[in-house]
Amino acid sequence: MSAQPTTTADTLVDLLRQQCSRYGGKVAFTFSENGDGVGGTQLTYRELDVRARAIAANLQWQGATGERVLVFCRPGLDAIVAILGCIYAGAVAVPVNEWVAPRLSSVAPNSRARFALASPEMPTVIKTAVDVQIAWTDGRPLWWSGTDVAATDARAWTDPQVDADATAMLLYTSASAGSAKGVMLSHDNVIRNLAAMHQAWPGDSHETAVYWLPPHRNMGLIGAVLQMLHTGCSTVLMSPSAFMQRPMRWLEAISANRGTVTAAPDFAYRLCVERSTPAERAGLDLSSLSTAVNGGDRVRESTMRAFSEAFAPAGFRPRAFVPVYGLTEATLLVSGGSDSRDPVVRHVDRGWLRAERVVEASPGDCGAMSVVGCGRPRQPILIVDPDTRRVRDRDELGEVWVSGAGVGQGYWDLEDETRQTFHATVAGCGEVPFLRTGDLGFMRDGELFVTGRCHDLLVVGGVEYYPSDLEVTVQHCHPDFLAGRTAVFSVAPESGGAEHIVVVQEIDRDVHEDEFVDMVSAIQGGLAARHGIQADAVLLVEPWCIPTTPGGKVLRDQCRYEFVYHILQPLAQWHVPSPPAVVDRRQGAAVVDFVGAALVRRAFRPG
Repeated sequence: MSAQPTTTADTLVDLLRQQCSRYGGKVAFTFSENGDGVGGTQLTYRELDVRARAIAANLQWQGATGERVLVFCRPGLDAIVAILGCIYAGAVAVPVNEWVAPRLSSVAPNSRARFALASPEMPTVIKTAVDVQIAWTDGRPLWWSGTDVAATDARAWTDPQVDADATAMLLYTSASAGSAKGVMLSHDNVIRNLAAMHQAWPGDSHETAVYWLPPHRNMGLIGAVLQMLHTGCSTVLMSPSAFMQRPMRWLEAISANRGTVTAAPDFAYRLCVERSTPAERAGLDLSSLSTAVNGGDRVRESTMRAFSEAFAPAGFRPRAFVPVYGLTEATLLVSGGSDSRDPVVRHVDRGWLRAERVVEASPGDCGAMSVVGCGRPRQPILIVDPDTRRVRDRDELGEVWVSGAGVGQGYWDLEDETRQTFHATVAGCGEVPFLRTGDLGFMRDGELFVTGRCHDLLVVGGVEYYPSDLEVTVQHCHPDFLAGRTAVFSVAPESGGAEHIVVVQEIDRDVHEDEFVDMVSAIQGGLAARHGIQADAVLLVEPWCIPTTPGGKVLRDQCRYEFVYHILQPLAQWHVPSPPAVVDRRQGAAVVDFVGAALVRRAFRPG
């Protein structure tokens, strides 16, 4: 494999032009809804270049150069062409999910975009809803363009001659109760991060990539689309919804296309284990897969072990796993790629970790917690005390702070948040700006280990707990609980005192009262045995009721918001007897009263 980047471009315009010229008639992307090739479409590098330049020429004629352009993404190649068209035009691409466009009450107005790009198949009702929202907040109509422009228009394109420091895209973080923030990424940010990814994964143009990741998010756009163009390989794409409906479609596409590289959040690998049969696994051949990137969420040793064991008969090798860590504010990759042939797993004492100390433990200890190494840092990082802003010692847990060329320019139109998050300074280290990630971790032998989110920590009786740990425990308490579809969060009593722990779990069938009592007992028993705590409320909801990102990451803040404001409609609900009214301090003074001490049920609606 090549050990050096395949291009030395300074901007994304240069990168795309170079790669499309170099690989010409080679297939760049193939898309089919289910990943099975049925009704599929494909684009060569040359066709991709022509279509993108045609869209760019139209945007330039409209005056969109340097302006923000809303790109409404649906599964397929149109979204890729549209985003690349914005880049070719010298515009700022603002990718959004077409299917949630009517709910973009914060993203669309916040971007203050004057232009929009969409597929001809975009439903009129969505377009109308966006127009109304923009007109209501900004007072100016959007200038709409389609992705179905004539290829001959490409001849009218002119190189925008953008600087490396110019903003290339505005990527919004996961929306939580209207709090989505637009991260401004320059051409240089993206180019540097693509080079960093090439260091972590030195693939070459002979690779075949297979992805289901949504193209409007950083992992799908930068990690799948742009990184594969940077590498010069061919990529097979499928719909994220097709994966969620039947996860095995992803692995079947890898098998059928002899895929060598893929990437997904941890939950995706877990779903493949839990929603597959031995017969389905026996029909796969995963021996070609040399790189399976695991990132975008906390990487779990138990997931990698279960996946490796389940798909070993299909030829999957555990060393194919490449755990990584990153975030949109740092463009994407922060750490990844290891000197070890296999993923690195360390076991630390859970009790000491709550005290912000990193103490080694034996795997069999009852208090041992496994933590997966996310590879070597590809950007400069420090482990910092979030309160004193002093660098932590080797055996201390702290917040991960990042600096370097991959760190974004800040949050669009949010000066205070930008200053607090992107321009933090370390005590005793001068005025060098650092990005505060909000993630807790530690370093060992040159690798980064991430344990959870700072603001997600739950405090019960003065002890800190990771909600992700509690969620895994709950999911394994009953066979009818859907994996990866749990949210655990806290709400604070209005009168003060200990926070109340709320568990929301998805289930795909109706439950009778006796069953629900058993389920609550199982949850309480599991939480008590594993963590020494109890839940104050348990809610069972239908599938897909818990808010998540398009990539499947649970949005706990949004779930808390929906709980507080009675948006969640549980199939069944239980709480501790006679609780005080509670208030969500993160969302304002909205009072919540639990419905009663007994079971509250409504009918399950299949499908």
